[in-house]
Amino acid sequence: MSKNIVKIVIPVYKEYFGELEEKSFVQCCKVLKDYEIVIVHPEGLNHSYLSEKCKDLTFKSFPKSYFATIDGYNELLLSSVFYENFLDSEYILIYQLDAFVFKNDLMAWCNKDYDYIGAPWIATSPDSLSNKVSSLFWSKKKRERQQIFFKVGNGGLSLRKVASHYAISKQHQQFISDFLNEKEKKIYATEDVFWSLKAIEFDPNFKIPDYKEAVYFAIDRKPELAMKLTNNELPFGCHAINKPKVIEFWKPILDQY
Repeated sequence: MSKNIVKIVIPVYKEYFGELEEKSFVQCCKVLKDYEIVIVHPEGLNHSYLSEKCKDLTFKSFPKSYFATIDGYNELLLSSVFYENFLDSEYILIYQLDAFVFKNDLMAWCNKDYDYIGAPWIATSPDSLSNKVSSLFWSKKKRERQQIFFKVGNGGLSLRKVASHYAISKQHQQFISDFLNEKEKKIYATEDVFWSLKAIEFDPNFKIPDYKEAVYFAIDRKPELAMKLTNNELPFGCHAINKPKVIEFWKPILDQY
């Protein structure tokens, strides 16, 4: 048991599961059973049904406001109070219930000593498009998001070093507050974009792998392209299994589990 190295943190905000969420939860409890699994939930949530599906869970509650909206969730995962609750662990693995873990090589990823790992934001390069019209469409449609493409990465399934996240979130509360309230660039005002792009500005030693390595940790966007990067090897896990654009890609794979 390696509970002092890494804990699995599952955010839960409602008292029932959909089919894919239940499959995700059960798979997590099965594959990562050697680690402490912590359910993070809003105060007052009835979570008794979770213990029926998985034994030896730990529960931590936070104010309901953090779970009411996506903005509230972003605020929670950029709060020093959140990471303070996990300072007894070197790492936490954020595991949202639209994620799925394929194999237990979590400790190998912890041993790489990165501060943050998430699924890279894979994108279609305009160089690969076949005509100028498509390329022009790409530049207009995607230019607002280009700064995150091929960066690491999505927070839905992400490994985080607790000490560095705690230090940055505590020391730079005002910047984080301004970041979350930046209306003109709201698409970027998410907690994972902060950790992926902004954290290194405050701590030059904040270590994140490049996308070619991180794609073996997790896949989120463009799974077809991502699997080409891994030579069709399944990563540690994947995220966004319920998105309409990718659900048909993941379904035959998940059906094997």
